[in-house]
Amino acid sequence: MSKRRNEPETAPHSEPEGAPATASSVGPLTRIGQLWRGARRRWWSRWAIDIAILMAIFWAVGRYQSRNLLDDRVMAPDFTLVDLDGVKHTLSDYRGQKVLLLFWAPWCTVCHLESDNWARLQSWREDVRVIAVAGGWETKASVEEFIGDDRGAYPVLLGNDAVLRAYHVDSFPTHYIIDTDGSVAWQGAGYSPTIAVWMRL
Repeated sequence: MSKRRNEPETAPHSEPEGAPATASSVGPLTRIGQLWRGARRRWWSRWAIDIAILMAIFWAVGRYQSRNLLDDRVMAPDFTLVDLDGVKHTLSDYRGQKVLLLFWAPWCTVCHLESDNWARLQSWREDVRVIAVAGGWETKASVEEFIGDDRGAYPVLLGNDAVLRAYHVDSFPTHYIIDTDGSVAWQGAGYSPTIAVWMRL
């Protein structure tokens, strides 16, 4: 009787090294990473992602800074302040109009970046009264220098500590939208793009 040859044992089937993983073997985090890297390879997608992240950071910082501001529907504290020409302005005199109340400081870099928006909004919206209240100022000249060519576009008032405390202002810029009945309709701190404020008016 002849002996049967020993047949070679076959190894269990396995994927060759370096073979791409199938969709079923890729975890959700790996898949997200792949999508992220693919999106970053396209320049327009990269720009869109960067802008979205930047806007999200601005929004998060602004909401954190706004946490202690007056709540919606609270009646806005009345005040009387003088403008750069010595004319008195009382907030309640604007009852019946929407008021965009801006608190800023001459030394505030973000305020400088945003200041062009204020005159632009006033020229676009005749139904809204823009009022800028200077806070943290040391000299009237510093306020005049900040406003520059926008003087006369909207009232620029010389604020004081009492008004800043009444509106819980502890950072600049701080924005309030006052409704026609004199109540707070919206509040925010930090940089606010023109379109963002426009949509809330």
